[in-house]
Amino acid sequence: MTSLDKIKAFNAGRDEQLLLRKYDRMMEGVFRFFRATSHLFFEDLKEHFTTQDPTRVWGCGDLHLQNFGTYKADNRLVYFDLNDFDDGQLMPATWELARMLVSIHLAAEELALNKRECDALTVAFLESYNQTLILGKPIDIERRTAKGMLKNFIENLESRKRKQFIKSRTVEVKKTLKLKVDNDKVLPIIPEKRQMVEQLLTAWLKQHPNPFFKRVLDVAVRVTGGASLGLERYIVLVENHKEKRYLLDLKEARPSTLTDLNPLSQPAWPTEADRIVNIQNRVNNVLPTLLNALLTDVSKSFVLKELQPEQDKFDYNYWDGEMDSLEDLLRTMAQITASGHLRSSGRQGSSITDDLIAFAHETTWQKDLLHYCAQYPQKVHRDYFIFCEAYEEGIF
Repeated sequence: MTSLDKIKAFNAGRDEQLLLRKYDRMMEGVFRFFRATSHLFFEDLKEHFTTQDPTRVWGCGDLHLQNFGTYKADNRLVYFDLNDFDDGQLMPATWELARMLVSIHLAAEELALNKRECDALTVAFLESYNQTLILGKPIDIERRTAKGMLKNFIENLESRKRKQFIKSRTVEVKKTLKLKVDNDKVLPIIPEKRQMVEQLLTAWLKQHPNPFFKRVLDVAVRVTGGASLGLERYIVLVENHKEKRYLLDLKEARPSTLTDLNPLSQPAWPTEADRIVNIQNRVNNVLPTLLNALLTDVSKSFVLKELQPEQDKFDYNYWDGEMDSLEDLLRTMAQITASGHLRSSGRQGSSITDDLIAFAHETTWQKDLLHYCAQYPQKVHRDYFIFCEAYEEGIF
């Protein structure tokens, strides 16, 4: 199969209207394309990266710069952590790290960094990852422990108020609060889908020991993301017993992109949503508010969580232009990655901490991985060029 055939096959069965939006976004640049085609990346990695890796870690399955972000937890503190586990699985550590290192190379191109600067950033990330493993102690990142531009980013998000956020996303119609449909990030929902969402949430509420809300006010289609665009995703406006309003994110769960590629056997999860929620529960120390797995009566599962103004992905375009601050950010991201691997060590087949420490002391895999990841962006550029030509010819 050609790369075009693989892209079409991977996206088969998605909502056609949203899939066209996904293809439009993939045209925007190489980094966007890379984010949306992890299936191409891991197929190549499996075939061409042959260095032995004995580790088994619980990973997000799509580690790149924009899968880190902030969220408010149940303790109402804002944390910076990995926040997308749609492709989460038990995997070799090098598989998780390779995706991240290539994303650094591609982002460095967009930031107009030279080769020396880019190589220094990938080495800094890998050094920080290994140093954290060797210490054997996971860490958390929130406002009190953040520094530099990350600290400023978190403080800016903390200043956003929930009421203002709700107001920006809603409109009053005949004295009733409704979601604001802008036909860009929020689309109208058909009655059958709205009924499905309401029934799903009502059934979940009846089973929940401490209900977060009492009724659904409105439902709409949410348009966001890159790789997941085209799957079912909804924004839900709810009200609690004190008449406070909240926004929820309800996202369809599909099998991990790694399912047919990963060399490691996986546990038998009840649903794909259970897989996503349980792996995030193991990797994150503090979870986003309301994170739960929900199952419909037709065996389709969804991941539920509160949609918050704090729930922002970190965009590398926030960079202030100083190399030191960019290196500090990447070292922090590496600490977070290693901390997740340590925190989830020894769970259902994952490597124990001592094995991860021994792995961090080895140098062969590090040299091989850095070399592979420095060369791989050439393949991404070729695939992107082929995709752009096909798109312009109307193939997609």
